[in-house]
Amino acid sequence: MKGTLFTLTGCTRCKIVKRFMEERGLTYEEKDIKAEGKEDFQKFYTTNRKSVYRGPEGVEFPVFFDGVEIRQGLGAVIAYLHSGKKLDGFVSVGTLHKEWVDGLHVSGGDPAFAEEFLAVLRYLKGNNMKLKVDTKGKNSRILRQILDEGLASVVVMDVVGPVDLYGRILGETVDVHDIRESITLTSRFSEYRFQTTVAPLLEQDGRARYMTPEEVAQAARLIEESTGSKKHPYLIRPYNPEKAADPRFKALKPMTPQEMFGYRTAAREYQVFADIEKE
Repeated sequence: MKGTLFTLTGCTRCKIVKRFMEERGLTYEEKDIKAEGKEDFQKFYTTNRKSVYRGPEGVEFPVFFDGVEIRQGLGAVIAYLHSGKKLDGFVSVGTLHKEWVDGLHVSGGDPAFAEEFLAVLRYLKGNNMKLKVDTKGKNSRILRQILDEGLASVVVMDVVGPVDLYGRILGETVDVHDIRESITLTSRFSEYRFQTTVAPLLEQDGRARYMTPEEVAQAARLIEESTGSKKHPYLIRPYNPEKAADPRFKALKPMTPQEMFGYRTAAREYQVFADIEKE
């Protein structure tokens, strides 16, 4: 694989990617944007602005471009160099900095490539990075391997809803045993959190509505039933209709703080530490 690697002077993440490429004999042209590569990156960014993530702190480096595909951030670049596009569902550009890597999605990828995903996690951890992994309940076998090998420093599980709505919210068939197993495994990590977003739903008549407080409470109950405990960190998150792809969801009104308190009250019957995400 050949390509251009845009780096930043003193960037530890960039050094890890360069080490990975050199260990595997991958050829690349490095362009340091604080030195001779500044102009080249400005041209590249102007051309590919929509494909390059720019967060509150600026562009995340390194950025790799092989003439066709762009990958950005330590985890996403390593995953692409290791396995091409096969791990795209598992790994995306992260938002954390310093020694942390996120954008690692246990439920997002094809389990047929589980070992390749795990190999990427092992490499990142082996280079003294702390990994924040998320899951929606699918691929519990991968989560178990992550637990057994101590690969993740933090795990966040999105319990998307009660059992009867889980597949409907995700838009796919789910294995309830897989979901319950992921909940159990998540609670065994040294640092973890459960969360539920008050998701929108479509009724049979096409009408859009939010999950009710009672339905979110049943998601909290699913955590209690799976773990035997009411005492887990549990965050209830409001849905942002402005970011919805479906225009029917865009038409929903944002949840008010008072409405969110109702969800918290209902959820605390099953998870006593339930709280509302602060903006």
